[in-house]
Amino acid sequence: MRKAFLLITLITILLVPAFAQDDDGNGELFVPVYSLGDQTLRINLGTFFPLFFFGGPDGPAPANLTLGGAGSLVWESYLSSTITIGVEVGGSFSFTPNFRTLFMLPIAVRGSYIFNLYPFEIPVTLAAGMNFSRLSDIQKIDPFVKAGGSFLWNYSSQWAFGGNLFYWFVPQIYLATSPAGADATRYGNFLEFTLSALYHF
Repeated sequence: MRKAFLLITLITILLVPAFAQDDDGNGELFVPVYSLGDQTLRINLGTFFPLFFFGGPDGPAPANLTLGGAGSLVWESYLSSTITIGVEVGGSFSFTPNFRTLFMLPIAVRGSYIFNLYPFEIPVTLAAGMNFSRLSDIQKIDPFVKAGGSFLWNYSSQWAFGGNLFYWFVPQIYLATSPAGADATRYGNFLEFTLSALYHF
């Protein structure tokens, strides 16, 4: 029994580095190090969770929207081995109780700080930009802020896969001179859970 335990322990110790790192073809283990000019392209697809709105005379209120879908395409460039800056173009949809569709299409600049635990990476990200929304014939352009993080597994030195959890903050601001009036201003709060495929180049 003791010999079996020692054998299993030895095999585990030998196999952990093999799973954690790539072989470069010469029998040497390789851990990628990113530097200025390295880039990534990422596609994200998943679920969109409307949370609540606040603002206006009635205070916080339920979003009154169904679960929906979200997706985005992200390009990022490394400034160092742990810091990236990039651009994100995304979209989401959800439905009202009477089946009207709310579309939101944010375009944002984003920056990330990456915690490296190879073969895993944990980027913490903040993005800001503009959100283009449409509900029936109502169209609007509003500020957009997105914050959250990802958990990525490096399948190889080029490909990584994982998941993302992000909070969206979308202020829909109306001026007092607008037809709706200032009381129509609302601050939207949403969550996005998506899966990622990321390519390093």
